[in-house]
Amino acid sequence: MKNHSLFTTRELVLDALLSALLFVSQVSLSWLPNVELVSLLLILYTLVFRKHVWLILYVFVILEGLVYGFGLWWFSYLYVWPILPAAVFLIYKNNTPKPFGISLLSGIFGMLFGFFCAGFYLITGGPGAALTWWAAGIPYDIAHGTGNFFLSLILFQPLYRLLTSLKRGQSHQ
Repeated sequence: MKNHSLFTTRELVLDALLSALLFVSQVSLSWLPNVELVSLLLILYTLVFRKHVWLILYVFVILEGLVYGFGLWWFSYLYVWPILPAAVFLIYKNNTPKPFGISLLSGIFGMLFGFFCAGFYLITGGPGAALTWWAAGIPYDIAHGTGNFFLSLILFQPLYRLLTSLKRGQSHQ
């Protein structure tokens, strides 16, 4: 009998583990303003696990809301975090990822994170609220982008190898 389900049980367990890893990495670095591994991990998950990134991502966003509360900031996460996997799908459709290119993408995403989030404030509070919110966060966006760039530059290659070997091991089961 052929299995017609969207994901196998093994894939769902792996997705849950990867979601938990995203969340734990975010919580463990939360004491450093805007320094996070979420961006790099989302890039890696997109490259290695493809369509599974969406389930992993939204489990992470829901966990964020459950732990930190479902404030206005949370609603922007519903559309801001998906921008990164979408960019990876567009840029790396047929290209082999290079550490510098991944680092640049991650850094630019971090620099623009506050700008992307301001879109929600544009809708809820108007242009003045969006501009004020974004401008107030620019120093954090600079830290975010810089941290993303260097963390990706250092960690992309070893984590990519680890996750691709995990994926290969999964497909041999």
